[in-house]
Formats: sequence, C-alpha cells, structure tokens
Amino acid sequence: MKIAVTAKGAGLGAWLDANFETCLQIVIVDDSDRFEAWMNPYREASLIDGPLLAEKLVEEKVDRLVTGMISHPSLEKLKEANIQVYLAQHGSILELVEAARNQALTLAE
Repeated sequence: MKIAVTAKGAGLGAWLDANFETCLQIVIVDDSDRFEAWMNPYREASLIDGPLLAEKLVEEKVDRLVTGMISHPSLEKLKEANIQVYLAQHGSILELVEAARNQALTLAE
C-alpha cells in the first residue's frame, strides 16, 4: 500500500501541510516505511491545479491520501481512481501514515 501525505518537508518527521492544492510537497510512504518526496509542481498562484496534482497521485499508484482540505474537483478525481482521502488537521508524516493504515482518520466525502 502506498500512502501519500501533503507535507511541509521531505521526511517522515515533516509536518502536514493542510491544503492539498497548495501544499509544498507530497511524501509517499510504502508498507516498509520507505518514502519518496517531491515538490508540488502546481502550488504557484498562477499554476494551482488540484486535479492535475490528483492525476499525478493516480500515476504514482497511491492507495490513500492524507491532507487537511481538498477541493471537490480534486477529491472527485481521486475517488474515480479508488484512492481513499483522509482528513487530518496536524501531525507528522509518520504519525499520519500510521493513522491512515489503521483507518483512524476521517474519510473525506
């Protein structure tokens, strides 16, 4: 399982960046807690495009996403790809990944 988290940094100790569309980075963690991180290429004001960022997660074959808030078009794009989206207000990447694995977060609807 691959879990993506919107993040303010690139490591497992980084903190949640609460807005999907304008997050600084995406951290993707696998079942062995190996991770990759990349900058959000759509975060600049003139480039903000949540559905394109969602498509990038689909291409990465992510199973779950943890974020603080997400627009309806972005959420729909992820739902179409059967990616579960969980909402959180704060926490480190590792804490949030564990919570998503245990389905201990609120599912976005």
